[in-house]
Amino acid sequence: MKKLIVLLSLTALFLGLIPLTAAQAGVETLCLVTDIGRVNDGTFNQFAHEGALEAADDYDLEYKFIETQAETDYDANIQTCIDEGFEIIVTVGFLIADSTRAMAEANPDVYFLGVDQFVMGGPTNYVGIQFREDQSGFLAGVLAAQVAGSVGSDTIAGIYGIDIPPVKKFRNGFEQGARYINADLNLLGVYIDSFIAPDRGASAAEQFIGEGASVIFGAGGPTGTGGILAAAQQGVFVIGVDQDEWVTSFGGGETPGSEYIISSAIKRVDQGVYDMVAALAGDMMGDFPGGGIYLMDVALNGVGLAEKHEADIDDAFFAKAAEVAESMISGAVSTGVDPVSGDLAMEDMMEDQAADMLMGVETVCLVTDLGRVNDGTFNQSAHEGADAAADEYDLEYKFIETQAETDYEANIQTCVDEGFEVIVTVGFLIADATYAAAEANPDVYFLGVDQFLIDGPTNYVGIQFREDQSGFMTGVLAAYVAEWQGSDMIAGVYGIDIPPVKRFRNGYEQGASYVNPDLTILGVYIDSFVAPDRGASAALQFIGEGATVLFGGGGPTGTGAILAGAQEGVYVIGVDKDEWLTSFGAGETPGSEYIISSAMKRVDQGVYDMVAMLAEGDMGGFPGGGVFLMDAAMNGVGLAPPHEADIPDSVWDQVDAVNAELIAGNIETGVNLMTGDLLE
Repeated sequence: MKKLIVLLSLTALFLGLIPLTAAQAGVETLCLVTDIGRVNDGTFNQFAHEGALEAADDYDLEYKFIETQAETDYDANIQTCIDEGFEIIVTVGFLIADSTRAMAEANPDVYFLGVDQFVMGGPTNYVGIQFREDQSGFLAGVLAAQVAGSVGSDTIAGIYGIDIPPVKKFRNGFEQGARYINADLNLLGVYIDSFIAPDRGASAAEQFIGEGASVIFGAGGPTGTGGILAAAQQGVFVIGVDQDEWVTSFGGGETPGSEYIISSAIKRVDQGVYDMVAALAGDMMGDFPGGGIYLMDVALNGVGLAEKHEADIDDAFFAKAAEVAESMISGAVSTGVDPVSGDLAMEDMMEDQAADMLMGVETVCLVTDLGRVNDGTFNQSAHEGADAAADEYDLEYKFIETQAETDYEANIQTCVDEGFEVIVTVGFLIADATYAAAEANPDVYFLGVDQFLIDGPTNYVGIQFREDQSGFMTGVLAAYVAEWQGSDMIAGVYGIDIPPVKRFRNGYEQGASYVNPDLTILGVYIDSFVAPDRGASAALQFIGEGATVLFGGGGPTGTGAILAGAQEGVYVIGVDKDEWLTSFGAGETPGSEYIISSAMKRVDQGVYDMVAMLAEGDMGGFPGGGVFLMDAAMNGVGLAPPHEADIPDSVWDQVDAVNAELIAGNIETGVNLMTGDLLE
């Protein structure tokens, strides 16, 4: 099952692929600006240059690089690339990130690739290339534990810089990887509150050697390097970080102790730069994660281990690390480290525990929000998805219909007490009870429909939806229906302006403007989701101003608007579920012939996908602790059928053509996925 998974632990909404429209595909020119240093200095500068150079060669691009001499030159160097008309600009390192983002915002027709830069909700022409340091650290730990065992030692150590997320990912990954090989290993480690304190790194190394450490990992810039240089010169095996430190810190074998550096936990900057340039030069817009990050992992050849060079250690240790890397790719091994925060995602999560938890669940239980599994709401859609997955994978399935909000906890506990392995809960109102149950029951999986999760328990996933895409499709439909009627005005009535509602509204208005930039689009937020009378009043006002299509995006408030509009003979569009079935009683409610569609969230598909993933034991695909973001390409959002509405097939043909472009990634909604605001 190949689905787009978006991990959200603060940033997950920006880890997915977000196509661009700001600049043109099929670029022909490429410029690189180094961090302080040169393109042959053995650091990220050199690797970024090598990746850019290879892509330029493969795609016949004009290529130029500028070597930065001082931090004060960042802006000027980037501006030189812009002034000379380069279409892609690569900048290297986190220090140049502020300059890169500012330039990206000021130059929307130029693509910017920032190496080791974290981008959250940035300009859609800007991508940060990030790395799974936890995976690289894990492999370093696998190697270190084996080397320690070969010399009869039970102690290894790590010297780390400031405990920011990338460093924590290296440390926790390293320690998890070592425990994967030997759960009883003695692990020493220290964070040092500076990246440029090699003397303090060396002092820490001396202390750890005195405590019996036989392998030392250094992950903290010059601080870590100071530690491994000191240790290697005392005949202790060491492991470097980021780049191949045998080449850099140990001078390609010229520095004393070079025979004791057994590897480095490297970030393959060259591969990341190559991939992103290739996506643009090769016209693969759907593979460009604009406004977010390109996360390089083991599967993408984005992180790994450097070769041993002179070190006299058994090749079998590297073979084992390679075997573990393959298991990471297949999903059989997880690092147990949150890929954003760097914290341990689940205490002592080893391969055998992962197998117990994640390989082939057999039972699933669903707890509805207030209502029944045949009520036409998210309850019914979630039930249909769970039931379909249970049937497909031969799972035991049970549902509990909630009668009152006070029953949420008890109903979830019933599923837990009866031994169900997967529990699906429906709606945002039950989210707190679901979160608490997930924390209390780490061996049970929880799937929360329409629940938003940031850095939650790794056995809990919130199923979320691209309301901006669903709204965009709705706007396209409304504009074409208005055009068919000879009208130049449409409207929308919305609930409270929280992010999902803003995504619907801004998506709707962007979609309508895509079809007809001159369309008048009326709209209002109403500060309640349960004010159908106020929704109806707003609808009547907009109809009086000439609106011929009305979208209701705000619970009962929006439903009040479309019911009133339809009863006035105005075409309307519902939201979330197929409101012809629910709000219009499957054709029994007056005005049902005027509801032309609904901007749907396909809850059934989302629940099916997540249950199927667990039933198949797809450990690597399960976005634990974050969200599963359903988009148009995954059949996660879309338009309901017109039912009775007498809309010409030609209108739907036009809508289908635009929607196909949206799904293909050739059209972007222009809406921020986190906030719902319009992107600049």
